[in-house]
Amino acid sequence: MKKLFLLFPLLFGILACDFNITTISPTASAPTAISTIDLTHIPPQATFTFTPAPEFGIVTGKLSYPAEFIPPMRVAFFNLIDGSAYYIDTAKDQATYFIYVPEGTYYVVSYPYEGVPGTVGWVDSFTPNAGAFAGGYTQMVPCGLSVNCTDHSLIPVVVEADQTASADPGDWYAPEGTFPLMPKP
Repeated sequence: MKKLFLLFPLLFGILACDFNITTISPTASAPTAISTIDLTHIPPQATFTFTPAPEFGIVTGKLSYPAEFIPPMRVAFFNLIDGSAYYIDTAKDQATYFIYVPEGTYYVVSYPYEGVPGTVGWVDSFTPNAGAFAGGYTQMVPCGLSVNCTDHSLIPVVVEADQTASADPGDWYAPEGTFPLMPKP
């Protein structure tokens, strides 16, 4: 009971202050502020609804490419519920990746591209229709990418909060245009 009485001054101090609440939305790299609500002019009868921030999970996997090297890649994650896309860019010969994404269900596709992320002109390497040649995490991957495997349909990857999912986007043999185009920065 003593603890409850100690909280009253703190509660009244908070209520007497002017403050703003900023809502956030996740992006490929980190959450960013999208709007600010001024609470100083809200009538006393107003009710508040708070939407919790999304929970994040990890997706990790191995990268491959049908050559003697692995080019820089954009590994993209297409959310099957809301249509959003997240991605991570990798360096030449990088054989693995990991990314934090909001929990949900995703298709995973990797796209080779020219350029080095963060350097001058690298954004110019993303051309219209980029990604027509891509590697996907499809039914071919768990089948062993054998000539007897013919199913190039993408496998949904379920990402749960604070869990790690795995997807190796290694099916480079699907007909061109089978996968979604590469998301641009």
